[in-house]
Amino acid sequence: MGTRSTNDPIFQPVTINGLTFKNRIIRSSLGGRIDYYDGSMSDARIAWDRQFARGGVSAIISSNAGIRTDGIAVPGYAAIDHDRTIPSWRALVREIHKYDCHYIIQLHFSGRQRDLARKEYVGVPGMSATGKPDLLHGLRARQSTAAEIHDVVRDYGQAARRAREAGADGIEIVACNGYLLHQFLSSAINERTDEYGGDLRARARILLEVIAAVRAAVGRDFFVSVKLSGRDDHNAWTAPFERAVGNTIEDSMAVARWLAEAGLDAIHLSQGDSFPHPRIPAGSFPTDEARISYAVMYYEGTRVPTNIFMMNFALLRRLIEWNWGRRMPYKRGGKLLPEAIEGMSQADAAKIKEAAGLPVICVGGWQTAGPIRGALAAGHCDVISIARGLLANPDLVHRFAEGQNAPDKPCTYCNKCAVNALRHPLACWEESRFESRERMFEEAYRIFQEAAVGVHGGE
Repeated sequence: MGTRSTNDPIFQPVTINGLTFKNRIIRSSLGGRIDYYDGSMSDARIAWDRQFARGGVSAIISSNAGIRTDGIAVPGYAAIDHDRTIPSWRALVREIHKYDCHYIIQLHFSGRQRDLARKEYVGVPGMSATGKPDLLHGLRARQSTAAEIHDVVRDYGQAARRAREAGADGIEIVACNGYLLHQFLSSAINERTDEYGGDLRARARILLEVIAAVRAAVGRDFFVSVKLSGRDDHNAWTAPFERAVGNTIEDSMAVARWLAEAGLDAIHLSQGDSFPHPRIPAGSFPTDEARISYAVMYYEGTRVPTNIFMMNFALLRRLIEWNWGRRMPYKRGGKLLPEAIEGMSQADAAKIKEAAGLPVICVGGWQTAGPIRGALAAGHCDVISIARGLLANPDLVHRFAEGQNAPDKPCTYCNKCAVNALRHPLACWEESRFESRERMFEEAYRIFQEAAVGVHGGE
């Protein structure tokens, strides 16, 4: 498969801390419950990631890899919590490298945002910067001790070491979307009064300590990025009576400067204080499908039973959908405007880039060559990350290389993929994109068929 001229911004290579990306499109963290309950890796995981490497992206960011079992958000994702996981990660990385594609392992700790606790942690509140439950699900939390914080910092360093030993090309640290490190960063969540709470610098302390621990473990010549929420001022969008605003883009710009000083290589810009959130993933909220998958969380959060009750009545489902999108600029007359979703974070990305002087990776509904070229050419960001657009069309980069501006059947931003992920394989579940219902299911289960005859994990 050929590539376009390097005059095309999409196909201009870029080097960050010695790591050269052959083009400017990477797959954002995207996974599903396709591994084993104990965090060990399945062959389906290799088949899953291979389809995107084969499709032409320059790098893949793994699905969230728990650094400890009590920080795993949902069982069924490959973890990196023990040295015994290194061989399977090594096998995966080797397979992805066959396609001239880099592999970056995303280090993750859920904190209170633990959607489905492993059996041993059911009923045990997730450690956090607060003792209050989250606004969306009511997931229970307890304020961590200083000793527990020090242990988590150490464990991030150990997980980074394992990633390097596995041959990964870099790591990404999650500090966004309401997970643990973001719970400390956010002024709307962090209620501590010790050295890890209060002003912004204190709230950022744990993240800066994690960067120091990671650098001590992997050295300065290993790619390290942080996924950061640019702003939390959409905090109340999922809870209409909540008045806490959270971090502003100016706060995130200050954090970005501190991260640069600490030796970070790049910032991956996201948005919002929870996942899901009206900005991540932006688009519709399909309550008709969500009410079925969401039931598995019934005993996880104090607000889940009420949410499920509302989803079971058509009028209340419409109210939830209205609340989800009531202040979204892309909703007019009840219609979705895809052109307003694509690249919706690039203005904030440009601010972060200017403030920190670091390369910025920007996520945000991308799937069309024109807007991607525009953002890159304008210098708003350095790399584009795509999740749903590649889920819908794994060969998207090859299509751009052939001169196609957009896929024939683009992602509709319906978010059925996201709401089904707790119970079903992560796949495109928008039937209108397929020639038949049977074809949709065939595509969803294809990676399991490939795994049965493909590359096996381990060594």
